[in-house]
Amino acid sequence: MDELKPITKLSEQELIKLGLKSGLEIHQQLEGHKLFCSCPTNIRDDKPDFIIQRKLRAIAGESGKVDQAAAHEHKKEKTFQYEGYNDTTCLVELDEMPPQNLNLDALNSALIISKFFKSSTPNQVRFMRKTVIDGSNTSGFQRTALVSFDGELIIDGDKISIESVCLEEDSCKNVEDNNTHKKYNLSRLGIPLIEIATGPDLKTPSQIKKTAEYIGMILRSLPNVKRGLGTIRQDVNISIKNGVRVELKGAQDLKLIPTYAEYEAIRQQNLLNLFKELKQRKASVGEIVDLTEILNKSQSKVIQLGLNKKEGCVLGAKLINFGVLTGFQIQPGRRFGSELSDHAKVMGVKGLFHSAELPNYGITQKEKELILKKLKCTSKDGFIIITDIKSVALRAMEAAISRASNFNLIKCVRNARPDGSSTYMRPMPGASRMYPETDIRPINVNMENIQVPKLLSERINDLMKEFNLTEDICKKLIKEGIDLFELKKLYSNLKPSYLVDYYFSIPSLVKKKFDVEVDVINFQHTILSKLNKNQITKDAIIPILIKLQNGEDVNYDEYKPLSIKDIEKDVNEIVSKNKNIPRGALMGKIMSKYAGKVDGKEINKLISKLL
Repeated sequence: MDELKPITKLSEQELIKLGLKSGLEIHQQLEGHKLFCSCPTNIRDDKPDFIIQRKLRAIAGESGKVDQAAAHEHKKEKTFQYEGYNDTTCLVELDEMPPQNLNLDALNSALIISKFFKSSTPNQVRFMRKTVIDGSNTSGFQRTALVSFDGELIIDGDKISIESVCLEEDSCKNVEDNNTHKKYNLSRLGIPLIEIATGPDLKTPSQIKKTAEYIGMILRSLPNVKRGLGTIRQDVNISIKNGVRVELKGAQDLKLIPTYAEYEAIRQQNLLNLFKELKQRKASVGEIVDLTEILNKSQSKVIQLGLNKKEGCVLGAKLINFGVLTGFQIQPGRRFGSELSDHAKVMGVKGLFHSAELPNYGITQKEKELILKKLKCTSKDGFIIITDIKSVALRAMEAAISRASNFNLIKCVRNARPDGSSTYMRPMPGASRMYPETDIRPINVNMENIQVPKLLSERINDLMKEFNLTEDICKKLIKEGIDLFELKKLYSNLKPSYLVDYYFSIPSLVKKKFDVEVDVINFQHTILSKLNKNQITKDAIIPILIKLQNGEDVNYDEYKPLSIKDIEKDVNEIVSKNKNIPRGALMGKIMSKYAGKVDGKEINKLISKLL
């Protein structure tokens, strides 16, 4: 009866045969100020100055219908708390004041990206409201604008369609989540976000990864993109033949994208096979039954945690003809019971127990037999149980039963996990959540003035070619915003290799030798201009930097270079008196007197001459 074998691994060729189809949604935060106010884009996690509380509800969109994703969130009945700051949070973020003028720099960046993709841009950019009532926006909606559409990208000869480029405001940062409330931080809300959506043209996991990397490189070529963990986010849309589109949220690690694609294809195919088997068995789900009385003395910590709550209870339902298939693996590390548990969890419980994993978790064999008897299960049946406050347990059980009764794949949004698997989050949103934004006037667009900058890859190649530097060094220069071409114009007497040393080698040397963190960029003009004019020596750089970093005054005359002729007589005298000491000690004596005033290499040459 339970001979169904799960798929555990698929090669790229097998995935192609399975009809893998994927598209990407890539979101990139921008620097500057927020999209509709002048608040900074600094994301904070320090103690807030105030907290406000809200309740949100689902409303009909422009079509007159309530979006299913919004309705799903509304069922959770959660309260939302928002942390804010007196100096970086304004009334726009609190939804107590209309949006201010649009951040035109952010719009310009979205237009640059659109031009690179050769996308079609409307004469006007108009903002829409997108209903979002999971609490991530204080207003219950997200403002988003379609900037362009029908673009394209060529990667390794393959044409990848760019369905849209949008400009929108980022959501709040999630701080805490439990079954009664969610807490958010307002510092991220309203940060400008460029969203790029590709068509479903990607056929293999490696192609998905390569496309994500390339689009990420294009975005990082903009001058005002935010950098660092979490500033760029990838959502991966995946389906297979006979499957459905699923959106994997939060696939931040590019290295894991091939695994996410493979595991989602495995999940969908395993579920298709499982549902076929359940239909053949004529499986179904029974009524919800109260199991509190037979489990009120259970030693299971989970059961007691639920029962100890006010109006705590244990509810169960029979899975008719399911057998042990709740234990069927649908993804590495995930079983069908895990899928049912996901649907219960989003309604506020910690999870559920299913018969295939019991006895376990403190539930004994005897207690399992009592459950089977109470639910009138035969050897062909299984069951699920949930414990919590009765109202919460009831809605969670209804959600789990709804999923267990539906022998079809469902379009949904899933959360990408660090091991490559995923968990259910909510139904896939639709067009019903969109309605017009009436507080923001349309923005006229003129693409003639939009200039596309050089790509990051082109800038790296230019640096490597011009200055004979390694690719890693060039990437580091660009990442740190150091323009070597401009520096060479300003300080033409300095070699490019020394300029690189100034920014990367000297700070680490000072830290290692003197345990001082020096901000070389803060002092770059002072140091490099004097060095370029031969007003100080290279050996003087470190002592000068340490003094500047410590806030001390620097007398640059003390570090004024001396010519080798100026000190030749004195060095000759020192050498004559110390001919019997080691060469290194002799060098040390001379350098202690002339360090920072004469290049050490020149002194070494003079010593060799005199000896």
